[in-house]
Amino acid sequence: MHLKDTIFFYTRNDYLIVNNLLCGDMERLWEMAGVVNGDSKAMLKEHADGLIKLDKKSVARYQGRIYETLDDRAKANILVTAREDIANILGAMKPTKKRMLLYRTVFLVDDPLRPYTLPSYNIDDIAEFQTITSTSLAPYREDAGFAFLRYEITVPKGGRILELDRFSRVIRNEDGEVLLPPMQCRVTNIRGSENEHCKGIIALEYLEQL
Repeated sequence: MHLKDTIFFYTRNDYLIVNNLLCGDMERLWEMAGVVNGDSKAMLKEHADGLIKLDKKSVARYQGRIYETLDDRAKANILVTAREDIANILGAMKPTKKRMLLYRTVFLVDDPLRPYTLPSYNIDDIAEFQTITSTSLAPYREDAGFAFLRYEITVPKGGRILELDRFSRVIRNEDGEVLLPPMQCRVTNIRGSENEHCKGIIALEYLEQL
């Protein structure tokens, strides 16, 4: 599978499959696989109905990942694809040429079925992130009016990252989006914000890839 195909789907909804696999949450993975499959089928239907226009390559990409029934065969194919996506993303990461400050905005969605609990850290705590983490070069949509938590992640020179702007011809992502691998970080600062919607800012130092 080509890296561009991986990025094409990861930046849509397939990150939900990939990151639940990295976390080992298989129940959530299969739940999200159904969501992803439904969205992909909807895109193909809108194309067939003339509501949107997909090029032949995009149609082939979608057709290659959809399934009719989430049976054992479909599950096996999903896992093979997800593992290939993980290998592609991690394999494409390159060492930074200089120290970088990256931001991750986590919106605190009010979902009674899956309530979000604010993390409890102390200075110098070691935090582990098991997923591929999406970050940006500037704070993301913090004026949207929703409650959020901001991570500020300092990546030292030589830390491995994947900058998605290089794929701008094949994906629709936010400007300056950067992926980080599963990683271990040290908490360097915890502070508040003048933004009434911000529930806290946690500064992290990227230590190593897991």
